[in-house]
Amino acid sequence: MLGGQEDMWDAFVDSVLSIGPAAERRSRYGAKRALWIASREIAHQEAPGVIDLRITRTGWSQAKERYATDPVVRRDPSRRDWIELHLRSAVDLERVRELLAVALAANA
Repeated sequence: MLGGQEDMWDAFVDSVLSIGPAAERRSRYGAKRALWIASREIAHQEAPGVIDLRITRTGWSQAKERYATDPVVRRDPSRRDWIELHLRSAVDLERVRELLAVALAANA
Protein backbone atom coordinates (compact mmCIF):
# COMPACT_ATOMS: atom_id res chain seq x y z
CA MET A 1 0.00 0.00 0.00
CA LEU A 2 1.21 3.48 -0.76
CA GLY A 3 1.64 5.94 2.12
CA GLY A 4 -1.42 8.10 1.60
CA GLN A 5 -3.59 10.12 -0.75
CA GLU A 6 -0.73 12.32 -1.94
CA ASP A 7 1.48 9.28 -2.61
CA MET A 8 -1.31 7.62 -4.60
CA TRP A 9 -1.93 10.78 -6.62
CA ASP A 10 1.80 11.16 -7.30
CA ALA A 11 2.02 7.51 -8.40
CA PHE A 12 -1.04 8.02 -10.62
CA VAL A 13 0.53 11.13 -12.21
CA ASP A 14 3.81 9.28 -12.79
CA SER A 15 1.93 6.42 -14.44
CA VAL A 16 -0.05 8.72 -16.72
CA LEU A 17 3.04 10.74 -17.69
CA SER A 18 4.88 7.54 -18.59
CA ILE A 19 2.11 6.82 -21.11
CA GLY A 20 1.77 10.23 -22.73
CA PRO A 21 1.90 14.00 -22.35
CA ALA A 22 -0.23 15.73 -19.74
CA ALA A 23 0.20 18.64 -17.35
CA GLU A 24 -0.64 18.92 -13.67
CA ARG A 25 -2.71 21.96 -12.63
CA ARG A 26 -5.58 22.78 -10.31
CA SER A 27 -8.97 21.32 -11.17
CA ARG A 28 -11.80 23.41 -12.51
CA TYR A 29 -14.02 21.33 -10.20
CA GLY A 30 -12.68 22.77 -6.93
CA ALA A 31 -9.34 23.09 -5.18
CA LYS A 32 -8.06 19.68 -6.28
CA ARG A 33 -4.95 18.55 -8.08
CA ALA A 34 -5.72 17.61 -11.67
CA LEU A 35 -4.17 16.40 -14.91
CA TRP A 36 -4.85 18.17 -18.17
CA ILE A 37 -4.29 17.57 -21.88
CA ALA A 38 -4.29 21.02 -23.50
CA SER A 39 -7.46 22.71 -22.22
CA ARG A 40 -9.21 19.48 -21.18
CA GLU A 41 -9.14 18.21 -17.61
CA ILE A 42 -8.68 14.45 -17.75
CA ALA A 43 -8.33 13.49 -14.07
CA HIS A 44 -8.58 14.91 -10.57
CA GLN A 45 -8.47 13.75 -6.99
CA GLU A 46 -11.99 13.29 -5.70
CA ALA A 47 -11.44 11.82 -2.23
CA PRO A 48 -8.76 9.83 -0.41
CA GLY A 49 -7.83 7.01 -2.79
CA VAL A 50 -10.45 8.08 -5.37
CA ILE A 51 -9.50 9.61 -8.71
CA ASP A 52 -12.02 10.78 -11.28
CA LEU A 53 -10.83 9.91 -14.77
CA ARG A 54 -12.35 11.32 -17.97
CA ILE A 55 -12.65 8.30 -20.25
CA THR A 56 -15.19 9.59 -22.85
CA ARG A 57 -17.98 7.42 -24.19
CA THR A 58 -15.76 6.18 -27.02
CA GLY A 59 -12.93 5.32 -24.64
CA TRP A 60 -15.24 3.43 -22.29
CA SER A 61 -16.65 1.39 -25.18
CA GLN A 62 -13.07 0.28 -25.91
CA ALA A 63 -12.24 -0.56 -22.27
CA LYS A 64 -15.49 -1.77 -20.71
CA GLU A 65 -15.08 -5.43 -21.65
CA ARG A 66 -11.90 -5.63 -19.59
CA TYR A 67 -12.72 -3.16 -16.78
CA ALA A 68 -16.51 -3.16 -16.23
CA THR A 69 -16.24 -5.74 -13.44
CA ASP A 70 -12.92 -4.59 -11.97
CA PRO A 71 -13.53 -3.48 -8.36
CA VAL A 72 -11.05 -0.60 -8.78
CA VAL A 73 -13.14 0.91 -11.60
CA ARG A 74 -16.56 2.34 -10.86
CA ARG A 75 -18.76 3.84 -13.52
CA ASP A 76 -21.97 5.75 -12.92
CA PRO A 77 -23.90 5.82 -16.23
CA SER A 78 -25.25 9.28 -15.35
CA ARG A 79 -21.67 10.64 -15.48
CA ARG A 80 -21.24 10.10 -19.21
CA ASP A 81 -17.52 10.81 -19.65
CA TRP A 82 -16.16 10.09 -16.15
CA ILE A 83 -15.30 6.99 -14.13
CA GLU A 84 -13.90 6.65 -10.62
CA LEU A 85 -10.72 4.77 -9.82
CA HIS A 86 -10.58 3.48 -6.23
CA LEU A 87 -6.85 2.90 -5.88
CA ARG A 88 -5.36 1.39 -2.74
CA SER A 89 -2.02 0.11 -3.97
CA ALA A 90 0.57 0.14 -6.70
CA VAL A 91 -0.87 -3.21 -7.84
CA ASP A 92 -4.25 -1.53 -8.44
CA LEU A 93 -2.56 1.23 -10.40
CA GLU A 94 -0.61 -1.21 -12.56
CA ARG A 95 -3.78 -3.20 -13.28
CA VAL A 96 -5.52 -0.12 -14.76
CA ARG A 97 -2.53 1.04 -16.81
CA GLU A 98 -4.15 0.00 -20.10
CA LEU A 99 -7.30 1.90 -19.06
CA LEU A 100 -5.18 5.02 -18.48
CA ALA A 101 -3.74 4.67 -21.98
CA VAL A 102 -7.24 4.41 -23.46
CA ALA A 103 -8.34 7.50 -21.53
CA LEU A 104 -5.34 9.53 -22.71
CA ALA A 105 -5.91 8.53 -26.33
CA ALA A 106 -9.65 9.27 -26.09
CA ASN A 107 -8.97 12.76 -24.71
CA ALA A 108 -6.13 13.74 -27.05
